[in-house]
Amino acid sequence: MVALLAGVSTPQARAHGGHPHGGPAAIRSAVSAADSELRARSARFDFDAPRPGTYRLPVVKPAADGAVVDAAGHPRRLREALAGKVVVLSFIFTRCSDANGCPLATAVLHRLHTATADDPELARNLKLVTLSFDPAHDTPGTMARYGAVAATRERRSAWEFLTTSSERELAPILAGYGQLVQRPAGPLVPGVTAASPTHLLRVYLIDRQQRVRNIYGLDFLDPRLLMADVQTLLLEERQAQR
Repeated sequence: MVALLAGVSTPQARAHGGHPHGGPAAIRSAVSAADSELRARSARFDFDAPRPGTYRLPVVKPAADGAVVDAAGHPRRLREALAGKVVVLSFIFTRCSDANGCPLATAVLHRLHTATADDPELARNLKLVTLSFDPAHDTPGTMARYGAVAATRERRSAWEFLTTSSERELAPILAGYGQLVQRPAGPLVPGVTAASPTHLLRVYLIDRQQRVRNIYGLDFLDPRLLMADVQTLLLEERQAQR
């Protein structure tokens, strides 16, 4: 399985802009689509997901660290949030309402989160992390409200919603992951404000040694594929312990 590297761009892996009224409504719509996509083939992903453990995921690069702030307002290091788990990390901003942007990424993580309720081992070993790249708007309180989509319950995996204190703290994190984020510099398109960032959709799979093992763009953001890759890393760990 070859990772979709952050520098790769396809017609569908385009930059996504923000709209001023994004958030839960857009996420609920995307969650419905992600629910069906975890179970079977879909119009978007008309192929069978690989069987976990029948392939190996390469080590892409070390997972970058940086100063973050959690939804309770506590300063943290990103490496602390990643520690001890296989992690699926998504970069978003809460105002995004593009159906193929942040709401889709959050919906896919939501589907993985729901699936862990039926798999105690997966719930213990997997963690989801959502990190905003819009610190001026996405305060800890905003991330706490956005994180209500997780509806965290017992027996599910942990899911943290993080932001940063400033663009200065955010910049090295984005650079470390190769996550492209830009602010509009020219004429604005309808629905995009001067403060709305544009970005390439990226979700990262990180192993317990804090190494990036796969990078998913729009064309590969299939919940079945993410689940197979997570299970493949867990099987890899078991084999290494023998």
